[in-house]
Amino acid sequence: MCGIAGFIDARKSLSLEESHNILRNMSQAISHRGPDSSGIWSDFQSGIFLGHQRLAILDLSSAGHQPMESKSKRFQITFNGEIYNHLQLRDMLLSEHKVNNWKGTSDTETLLATIECYGLDEALKKLEGMFAFALWDSLQKKLFLCRDRFGEKPLYFSPGSANNGFCIFGSELSALKNHPKFNPIVNKNVLKNYINLGYVPQGQCIIAGVSKVLPGRYIAIDPTNLDITQYVYWDSAKEALLAKKNQFKGSFIDASDELEALLIKKISNQMIADVPLGAFLSGGIDSSLVTAIMQSQSMQPIQTFTIGFQEADWDESYHAQRVANILGTNHTESKVTSQDAINIIPHLSRIYSEPFADASQIPTQAVSQIAKKNVVVALTGDAGDEIFCGYDRYQVTQKIWRLISFVPKSLRRSISSAILNKSTDDLNKYYQALQKFTPAPSNIQRPGDKIKKGMSFLSADSFSELYSQNISLWKNPGDIVLGDNGGTSSNIMNTMDETLNNAEKAMLFDTLSYLTEDILTKVDRAAMSVSLETRVPFLDHEIYQFAWSLPYEMKFHKGEGKRVLKNILYKYADQEIFERPKMGFGVPVGEWIKGPLRDWAEELLCPKLIAEQGNFCPKIIQQTWDEHLSGNRNWQNQLWTILMFQAWQKDF
Repeated sequence: MCGIAGFIDARKSLSLEESHNILRNMSQAISHRGPDSSGIWSDFQSGIFLGHQRLAILDLSSAGHQPMESKSKRFQITFNGEIYNHLQLRDMLLSEHKVNNWKGTSDTETLLATIECYGLDEALKKLEGMFAFALWDSLQKKLFLCRDRFGEKPLYFSPGSANNGFCIFGSELSALKNHPKFNPIVNKNVLKNYINLGYVPQGQCIIAGVSKVLPGRYIAIDPTNLDITQYVYWDSAKEALLAKKNQFKGSFIDASDELEALLIKKISNQMIADVPLGAFLSGGIDSSLVTAIMQSQSMQPIQTFTIGFQEADWDESYHAQRVANILGTNHTESKVTSQDAINIIPHLSRIYSEPFADASQIPTQAVSQIAKKNVVVALTGDAGDEIFCGYDRYQVTQKIWRLISFVPKSLRRSISSAILNKSTDDLNKYYQALQKFTPAPSNIQRPGDKIKKGMSFLSADSFSELYSQNISLWKNPGDIVLGDNGGTSSNIMNTMDETLNNAEKAMLFDTLSYLTEDILTKVDRAAMSVSLETRVPFLDHEIYQFAWSLPYEMKFHKGEGKRVLKNILYKYADQEIFERPKMGFGVPVGEWIKGPLRDWAEELLCPKLIAEQGNFCPKIIQQTWDEHLSGNRNWQNQLWTILMFQAWQKDF
């Protein structure tokens, strides 16, 4: 795992010395991604400059140093990631092309040889791994920027039109920022999408004139005119549909056995490292299964790590400890306090490169810090929910849609309007009165708040629109963001194949957006900020294809999600320890910003400051903050998006 940076100087407007100094500054800005060594390479005549920061995982010797040149000297590469099947690729290269004169044992050298023998497009299709890399082809005179199938590794680029003849790229925005021609201006349309979702949508960037290479894509850049051409070597949506059409024909037991064998193979490949390795263990289904298989393949107790909270209502570390005891791992647990949060929060804006508002970034950062003291690589259970139908919201949204879809929209809107016009205090009183006559749950906190949220769904025209509303944080983000108020991101669920049921559409939507830009971003930035590599076995493309080939009933059945994963897990651990409601990696930031973090929050939400900055409507922000402080409404997620942007803007 590493950090990459570089640029093209199409007009040769800088001297070689100036260019090298800039390149070193860009690389130094992301040194946390690769603290073990650094390197630069340039072709001054072509205007190509490549930088690299190395976190040594395979082949710790100088033979793995980057940027690296291919055997024929045709290619130069700066590579971030891991190729899990690189040993198999070496066998294939020996068998088919008689390649055997290796300098070292790094996967970067394997990648270069694979590209030389098969060409870039075909080589990318052969890779099993996570990566982002820049490749200079001295024969074609093209620079290629390439990203893995699901976007596990980040890759930003700013085309020459935005930077006076310079195309700039890097693993994080901080690298681009250290180029003198980079001009950071907030993109108001993207800002609106960000506060609505809590993350910047796929391919977009909070800075105008900057994009991300899309997952499963690579771009070719001509250094003479900076023309860019995009190529697709993997399309997650198309692959899901193709796998669904070629449906698995065996029984549920057959599916469990085949998936278990596949997981064992892939996890074993991802356990290859020349440095200490462990796993994040939350005690849930996904991380427990990955950990169980890792332990079954290890002669020694593997190292596992979890984070808990002092607030009992949020703490699930006990469950992780139980799983660790049963599996026999060497387990480390740490509790996050409000003081820990206070210590972490000032660094979040620099860690995440862009504004990022998934509050579970705090414990993710904390568990990464704990793990790094013991290991250099950690496997995670991420992506199990999106691929094997694990989120409760898939079923909840379907149930809501079934209930409301038969009611005329005009009537639904009338009901919604009437209830939304009531105060939360009145709705709380109505709910309490209703309890005297019906067996309504008595332990619901702020029922009026929840009723208002539910009523906002009544105006949806389709399941897709309802799901989008369900995952949106602000009802009308266009009212909050000032300035350029173009349309929000289009709902890609509306264009999905009709052979998918509603839950499958939501799963695929999350894979294409939430998984890449929230979950994977959260883990990558947190882990790499402390120079820890994380690996995600569920995102092996063969596991993804197999999962989509399974009939829906093998993933969700009788109210039970991740059915096939649970069936495998119960071979390793007793079912009863997992029979509890799914909590997720929740964080009590709503209480923290009213308590120990209040001064920090009030400084960033100051109406005068917000008015001066001109990004948000200060009146709406202040009203939301006052309602949250009063306890009548819980606006923690909405306010967190504003706070994280304000903190990011202050630093960036």
